Amino acid sequence: MELPSGKSKIKNSKTVYKSLESSDITVESIIDDIKNIIENNEDPSTKINDLVNGVEDKIEKNNVIDRDEIKKMILKHPFFKHPNHYYIRLITIMKYLKKKGIDVRIKDVDLVVDEIIQTIPGVTKIKEDRYSLKK
Repeated sequence: MELPSGKSKIKNSKTVYKSLESSDITVESIIDDIKNIIENNEDPSTKINDLVNGVEDKIEKNNVIDRDEIKKMILKHPFFKHPNHYYIRLITIMKYLKKKGIDVRIKDVDLVVDEIIQTIPGVTKIKEDRYSLKK
C-alpha cells in the first residue's frame, strides 16, 4: 500500500475568460467561454461556476450607485433651485436623472433616490412619492 505523495493531479492554473477581460459583458462572449470550458475540460462544472461568479461580481460593480453625484444632480433640478408652494413628484425627479445620464433601471434605484431626497435640508415628504421644499 502506497501513501499519497501530497501532490494533486489537478492543475491550479487560473483560466482567463474573454468575457471577464472586456469592459462590457456580452452574452456572446459568455457563451464562447462556456463552449471553450466544455470542450477543454473533463469536469467543467467548477470552471463554469468560477465564470458565473466572476460575471456576477462584474455586473454588481457596474451597478454601483454614486449617492453624492445623484444628490448634486437633484439639487440642480429647477424645483430645488427655486422652490414654490407646489410639490414635486418622485417620477419627475427620476425622469430628470434619466435625462442627465443616470441608469434608472438599476434595482431599487428609486428607493435610493427617495432616501437622498429626504436628506436634503428643508424637504418634507407629503405622500408616498411627493415632496415639498421650504427654504
